[in-house]
Amino acid sequence: MASHKIIAKLFKALLIIGVVLVLLQGVLVYTGITFTSTKARSVLVEYIETLTQREAVIDGDVGITVSLLPELLVERILVKNTEGFNKDDLITVSEVRVQISLVSLLTGNLHLQELSAAHANIGLIHKKDGSNNWNFDHLLPAPESVSEQGKKTVTKTDESSRLSIGVFKLTDISIEYKDESYDQSINNHIERIILDFQDDEKPDAEITGSLQGYNYDISFEFDSLNKLASGLLWELDGTGTIADRKTRIDAAMQLHKHVIEGSLDVNIKDINLGLLLEHIGIITGEDAACREMNIKASLKGEDLVDVVKKAKLELQLQRGQWKWQALLKDEIRELTFDKASIRTSWNKPVKLHLDGKLFQEVIKLDLDTNHMSEFFDDMDKLDVDLTAHVAGSDIVLKGKLDLPIKTKRLQLDISLKGKDLEKLNRILNSELPSFNNYSLNGKISTNDKGFIVRADDATVGQTHFRTALIIDTSSFKPFWTINLTSRQLQIKDFEFVESKIEKPDVTKMKSAMKKTTVESKQEPGLYLKQLVDNPKMHLDLNLKIEKVLAGESVLGASSLKLKLRENTLIMDQAEFNVPGGKIKSSASFKVEDRQVKGVFKLDIDKFEYGAVARYFNPESSQGGVISARIDLKLGGRDFSRLFDQATGKMDVALWPRNTTTRIFDIWASNLFLLILPEIKKKESKVNCLVALLDMDDGIMKEDLFLMDTTKVWMHGNINVNFVEENLQLSLYPRSKTAKLFAVQAPIRAEGSFTDIKLVTNPVDIAVAYASFITSPLHVPARWVFGDKVPEDASAQCEKFFDREYAIKLKEKLEAEEQKEIDEWLDSD
Repeated sequence: MASHKIIAKLFKALLIIGVVLVLLQGVLVYTGITFTSTKARSVLVEYIETLTQREAVIDGDVGITVSLLPELLVERILVKNTEGFNKDDLITVSEVRVQISLVSLLTGNLHLQELSAAHANIGLIHKKDGSNNWNFDHLLPAPESVSEQGKKTVTKTDESSRLSIGVFKLTDISIEYKDESYDQSINNHIERIILDFQDDEKPDAEITGSLQGYNYDISFEFDSLNKLASGLLWELDGTGTIADRKTRIDAAMQLHKHVIEGSLDVNIKDINLGLLLEHIGIITGEDAACREMNIKASLKGEDLVDVVKKAKLELQLQRGQWKWQALLKDEIRELTFDKASIRTSWNKPVKLHLDGKLFQEVIKLDLDTNHMSEFFDDMDKLDVDLTAHVAGSDIVLKGKLDLPIKTKRLQLDISLKGKDLEKLNRILNSELPSFNNYSLNGKISTNDKGFIVRADDATVGQTHFRTALIIDTSSFKPFWTINLTSRQLQIKDFEFVESKIEKPDVTKMKSAMKKTTVESKQEPGLYLKQLVDNPKMHLDLNLKIEKVLAGESVLGASSLKLKLRENTLIMDQAEFNVPGGKIKSSASFKVEDRQVKGVFKLDIDKFEYGAVARYFNPESSQGGVISARIDLKLGGRDFSRLFDQATGKMDVALWPRNTTTRIFDIWASNLFLLILPEIKKKESKVNCLVALLDMDDGIMKEDLFLMDTTKVWMHGNINVNFVEENLQLSLYPRSKTAKLFAVQAPIRAEGSFTDIKLVTNPVDIAVAYASFITSPLHVPARWVFGDKVPEDASAQCEKFFDREYAIKLKEKLEAEEQKEIDEWLDSD
């Protein structure tokens, strides 16, 4: 009985104690007891100074709240900088709050349910001598190797002696990093950091703030920190936004013997590249963007500075474009690329590579520029080592650019070479010709008005130029001034297509002419009209050549000035020294009221054209001399129809040697092919030809048309209508001897330019026979050539080329012939 009473009393006592504890717990939970402690302040200051090895001050209350979750509240913690740094504090914290789990504490573990800090400022300084104010190496344990078995069992270590944290929270934290070596500051404001370690195997975190003015909001999941502390691979995954752009962050780290080693991958969507380039001070006001940016970093180092300086970085841009306003205000230009990359490390050049398209032309760029460390300095110049392949041309630029580029000041070495210069027209917004195998080595500089390119050695084929190119981009359309000088120019170097001249086939030529449509014939003329009517650029071209070569033939010195303005094309002071003489020419054309109007002057003084024949065919034996005086006013719907409204004079004299039809073109070729066999029927060789022609509103007629051969000489009539594209030609041969059947009937040809035919008229034969038996036809020849008709009247042709002399002689002959006819009619 006594034992039962004892047990009952003991149970009753325990019940009372339990009730008291429950009541006490309720009081602690719902009321809490808070008091300040000077002793706690002293202990904390000592602990902070030991932890940081710096002077510390708690300039506020230290409050302790007693409950099942005891709480420590510390106000205004100040950690001073070490000697040699500024007087500002290293760390200032307005409030630190620590909640401790009482249950864990009773079991021998120190578990911080929540550790939070609010309103803190941290100032990190890296000095020029390499020292910094955040070195905490004294906190790191002595390096020890971890066995594989130890790594496997690290999570099974005695947890009874460990410190653990449930939630770590930072609010309103400002971190300023100053690098005095580069006079650079980085400001990071953290609105909120929450690290939740309640799931020890897979903690998570949230960070929100702004870095250098760019907002970020990222959520993380990562491995237990025990892995990092024990030398195991520690991984982190994060998703969120940076500057309102979707962002993903992946990291893998490992700590071994004070050295952090690992990798970091950052993926950001929809990047405004123009704003980014402006922010880092390279170029302003650009419209550039990409769909995706990847940043990959290989990291290794003992502290933050060491990690940054040893990091290997790669930035990849995917599916991007760069748009800008062309010099012509109504055109937006765009460079597109699927992938671009930038690779660098702290003390190595930044390397950029891009594959893309510009106006559907393939473009490849490789740029080496400043070391990455220089971009953290107050950089005022950008190193340029650029290699580019653009529209079939290879371009190399080297030198320095003043930053930001909006100052428009640069001077670079330039190298340019390619196969077809014309392919650059769309990119340069120009009208460059289709020159092949060109190159240029010189310097390019810029100012507020545009570009200047100077090259002591620019080439087209084997031709070398000294070049000065000025491009003024300050006006609505760029103004190009091109000065070219050369000691020697080879015409073959400027062939747009490879020419291979074969002996003409009359049948094939006529067939091709018939198949040619009006539109295709007009195409070159229309293109030139459009170029002049609305040129992409204005142009002044000044060309001086000491010696012109046509194949192996030397043509002499030449010069030319060409001007292209709005609606106007002018060729001035064109002068070519040629074997035996000189060619001078000038022309001006204007597009007005959908018509092309202009003037053209040409003066050829005894040009030995055999050089031209040998240029097309080195084995050619043809040759001869040509002189011409042309002065015309021209007009038509385009440049191929300028003779439609032509008015003026065309005087031509020709002294051929073994001449074939290669010197003629289009309708003239067809005409000569037809009449040449007729001329040669008497085995006669052409000595000379003189044509004094008048143009009147598209109609060409002769003032004098004479041809001399070894057997006969002849005069003729020609009538060409350029509007309707047809002609009529009559040649009247006269024997140089008085033999009866030496006289030939007239040679007549007529038809369209593409279909010229000989015309046989029986009346011509009867008239020629009657004329012979009734009049000594050799007499008119004596009136022209003298008492004796020479076999070769080339010297007389030169006299006929004098229009005044020829007209007076023609009038005299006509008067003498009329007198003879009148006398014959009056005779019995």
